[in-house]
Amino acid sequence: MKFDTITVDLENEIGLATITISKPPVNAMGSDDYGELYEVLYKISKMKDIRVVILTAEGEKLFVGGSDVKEFIALDGESGPLYTERNNGVRSYLYNFPKPVICALNGSAFGGGVGLAICADIRISVPEAKFNLGEINMGILGLTQHFTARCFNGAARKMVYTGERITAEEAMRIGFIDEILPREELMPRARQLAQEIASKSPLAIQYAKQCMIEAEKNSLDKIDFEAECIGKLWATEDKTEATSSFLEKREPHFRGC
Repeated sequence: MKFDTITVDLENEIGLATITISKPPVNAMGSDDYGELYEVLYKISKMKDIRVVILTAEGEKLFVGGSDVKEFIALDGESGPLYTERNNGVRSYLYNFPKPVICALNGSAFGGGVGLAICADIRISVPEAKFNLGEINMGILGLTQHFTARCFNGAARKMVYTGERITAEEAMRIGFIDEILPREELMPRARQLAQEIASKSPLAIQYAKQCMIEAEKNSLDKIDFEAECIGKLWATEDKTEATSSFLEKREPHFRGC
């Protein structure tokens, strides 16, 4: 399967689908790209021969450099919540996907890129990768629920509040990354894990995933509240100032309104 920004390689004989995001130069995901990803995942969900998915991206610097910030300027209190709901829907679908998903982080991930990775079941990374939740720098927020569910709470709050970048080693310490491997070993290890999982009973794996999702639900049952908060932030002057200053490469001047 080939889409505008996503390529899918199917290896039915071993039960593996590899999804590769390709949107140079930084693999920033826009609304259309999220739509493509949803369509790809939906089609794979119907393929009985496919038991495991690897999610990765092209390039050696970035997995996904976040959302397409250019879209933020036009978003307001009406269009912003729709944008948030749509993208949250794709991430939720990935999080609840009926087959295990291994995210092979070929490079750094920021904002929405971290959002995609955190919704996968297993995350492996190259050592030079960096990560952040940069939404706070855009005058909004995001991923508070997923990060709190899967990473140390204090570390999650620090990342959400500061937007600072952390190393792969720190990401592994707080529970975001599961393994760090040299670049030449990243995809072979992802395939090894995928084939090992695919060799198990597919029903047992499916129910195991459902049980672990249930165990995390207490931390995720407020995602609608998060979306409500983001909706309010889309309508603020500070959001527009944060986005404009980012695109213009200058320091923002916030007024708290």
